Amino acid sequence: MRKFLFFLIFILLFCFFGLASQAIVGVKLQELRFGILRDQLMNYELSSQTLRERLKQMFLSKDDYLQEVKVNVLESGIMNSETKGIDLEMGWQDKFGLAVINTVRTLNFKPFLELEEQQKTIIRLQFAFYMERTRKFSIASKKYEELEDILQGSLADEHAFTLLHHGYCLVMMGERDRAFVKLRKAIDYFPGTHYAENAELLISFLVESDKRKLEFENLNKNPEERVLSSFQAGDYESTLKTLESIPILTKDQSYIKARSMEELGRTSNAVKEYIQLVKQQSNKEVAIRANRRLLLIGNFYQENKSLAEFSKSEATRLGDTKAVANIEEGKSLVLKPIIIEKILKAETSNVGSEESKELAEIKDSLKDSLLESKQETQKLISVVAEEKIPLVKEDRQILLNEKKIQETPVKETAILPIKKEEPVLTKLQVKMKDGRLVLCDTLISDGTIANLALGTFKLSIPLEMIAEIQTNKSNSMLQIETEEGTKVESLQLTRTESGIWNTKSNQVEGEIKDSNLKSIGVQ
Repeated sequence: MRKFLFFLIFILLFCFFGLASQAIVGVKLQELRFGILRDQLMNYELSSQTLRERLKQMFLSKDDYLQEVKVNVLESGIMNSETKGIDLEMGWQDKFGLAVINTVRTLNFKPFLELEEQQKTIIRLQFAFYMERTRKFSIASKKYEELEDILQGSLADEHAFTLLHHGYCLVMMGERDRAFVKLRKAIDYFPGTHYAENAELLISFLVESDKRKLEFENLNKNPEERVLSSFQAGDYESTLKTLESIPILTKDQSYIKARSMEELGRTSNAVKEYIQLVKQQSNKEVAIRANRRLLLIGNFYQENKSLAEFSKSEATRLGDTKAVANIEEGKSLVLKPIIIEKILKAETSNVGSEESKELAEIKDSLKDSLLESKQETQKLISVVAEEKIPLVKEDRQILLNEKKIQETPVKETAILPIKKEEPVLTKLQVKMKDGRLVLCDTLISDGTIANLALGTFKLSIPLEMIAEIQTNKSNSMLQIETEEGTKVESLQLTRTESGIWNTKSNQVEGEIKDSNLKSIGVQ
């Protein structure tokens, strides 16, 4: 009997350790896969490059709208990819393995491995960055503050990103003292990284601007000179305060006032000022600059068709149609905010899935932020109506840019007849493996990298990221050129995992290898 009990215990222990080892391997594979896909999604290096460009624009070249468009295009690809596999699917065996791993980590005085918490952190980080790049700095700051509490003591990239970008948001909000604290932490906690470099760059800009501000005060400069100095130094709160002391503003000073409000996230107030500057006829240069800001706001930061159409018609009147073309080209390259789509779809998706539960929970915690965003959108709509700008019926928009949480129908009496739409130009429609669509004029390939061209903008992506290519018009053909100089016509190109492009036309179907593909255009 004793031998039987000993044998039974041995079998049970053997099964337990076998199951535990298998479960641990499964969790480690999940952790490895999650880490690789997380790095692909987050694009931390690219985020530092775009932030550096933002800082240069903020302190050195404020009215370079073309550079601003390029930064917007790049930023839309950061933390905004439908990377398949990033969503954790942990069964009972994985959860058992995670429990075993965390038990061992506890005995070794190590922090718990929390994969599901990491996923929630990434979703919150995506939301905060989306708010930041659409200039809703107060909302982004609140989310970054929450993330700092969650990530406290961590040396992960997420913590470094949070500190750096929270500091940037605080600078834009005029809270420079708090910003210095965040930026110093980024430098102290992550020395030698691109996060620290950007934090040092931002601090150097702030120190230099404070130095100039002090010099102006000591020299007793007049308010007009102080306004220009503080604006160029990126101290927008100080700029607005100084402008209040000037009884009658020039057109240039009114533009500075509007730009300062826009940079501080007071978009609706800025739009009101811009519209007045566009309508005035005494200073054409200021009217053009103000109208470009309306184009950027209407197409990027607060997507409003009525505002975009108004600024487009004004650009024609002012002879600035090239700016319209460049901004519309840039907008066509901007990717949709996938994180907002996911949050809003959480309620209608499979409520039993882990991802759905997490997104629904996060959505509940973000309700105040979403409400604040909606209020700013409603303010902009009110400004557009007050200024008697012809209203254009908006598409259903997600949150602020594609689909409002609660749609406010536009009164039929307010909708004026919509102008006849201009004919749609034929473009290449490139579909990525993650579901993104990019429109371009041509595709040039070197066998590994595809260079997409759309007007003045360029985008380089690996060929292996492309799933399918066709035109945006059903009756148009692709014009394909191979390395041998052969020209092939096709309705569609589909790429296989082995690097073969399948062509499809009315006459014949064929194959083209990656290495043999030279260029693709439209007829």
